[in-house]
Amino acid sequence: MVITSGKLRGNELVKHITALSAAGVKAIQLREKKLQAGDLLLITKTAISKIGNSDTKLIVNERLDIAILSRAAGVHSTSNGIENRYIRKFAPRMLSGKSVHSVNEAVKAEKDGYDYVLFGPVYKTPAKVKYGKPQGLKKLGEVCSSVKIPVFAVGGINPQRIKKCINAGAYGVAVIREFADTKNIKKAVKGFRKELGSL
Repeated sequence: MVITSGKLRGNELVKHITALSAAGVKAIQLREKKLQAGDLLLITKTAISKIGNSDTKLIVNERLDIAILSRAAGVHSTSNGIENRYIRKFAPRMLSGKSVHSVNEAVKAEKDGYDYVLFGPVYKTPAKVKYGKPQGLKKLGEVCSSVKIPVFAVGGINPQRIKKCINAGAYGVAVIREFADTKNIKKAVKGFRKELGSL
């Protein structure tokens, strides 16, 4: 899963999403907290029309309304975000995910019916330094063994760290910086595919 960085706007963001999809990324989380609703809706709808019938699932961060109006594949909730009962009420067939930071939060997310969780930060990453120390592989393993739904490891993930996360029980990885900073998306995706074995 690739999570957008919030650095791109308008057509550049759409091009970025389209390139990720063309390179084979299976899930993209549109995490654009600074965009106004109208702009976010337009970008989401345009991106969905561009990626067409590809295998890429576009997931909108926090905004259930935007996800519904754009017919996105899913919506992702922050740790204090929208409850899954509302997602199921208004979009019963939509994928729903949640960010968690502990075993208890992961167990509750599964009980609440979310389809997957993001756990982290596993490694040190600049965006999360203000929130404290990274959680580490041991905690990742504890979370993965406590639930049956897919767990995506997030935070400081690069190709060299993928196998350690998978060996700890992660279903997959979620990445921001590795794709936000690259000028060669195809090469970056190839590096991740090599370590994951497939996408």
